[in-house]
Amino acid sequence: MTAFVMAWLLQDLLQVLSMGFMLMPEIYLMTALYKIVSGPLLPTRAAAWIWLAFFGGVLWDLRWAAFPGMSGLIGAVSVILLYLMWNRTPAGGRNAPLFAALAGGTHIMSGIVHYLAWAVPSHAAARMFLIQQLLCVPLLAVLCTMYAFRKNDAHV
Repeated sequence: MTAFVMAWLLQDLLQVLSMGFMLMPEIYLMTALYKIVSGPLLPTRAAAWIWLAFFGGVLWDLRWAAFPGMSGLIGAVSVILLYLMWNRTPAGGRNAPLFAALAGGTHIMSGIVHYLAWAVPSHAAARMFLIQQLLCVPLLAVLCTMYAFRKNDAHV
């Protein structure tokens, strides 16, 4: 939970520093997704991360957006879908490339929903969307590396 709060605060600080020229990738959402796949797949643990993603998104909306609840809904649905897909995947197939595909797809879909809801189609909005998606690549690479080199007793 501490990692999630720190990720949310880091994302908020970076968004303040880059305001007007780019959007930050959803660091807190990527952290929640990583936490889902890096621990035991217990329904109560997943429910806690779903609620954290929801409340983190609502707080983000109250801080930055005009539609309170949209980011919360996106975050909660993203964590639910990742949990369902990860849980249905055999243990041998749960690997870093699968996590990269699921988390990367989640980030792209989240970005598209936000772009369609907030942006007036323009070159500036498209540029900010593209930068946001490209900035997620190093974050995703770090999370996938952490997943690949996790302890063998991580219960996944």
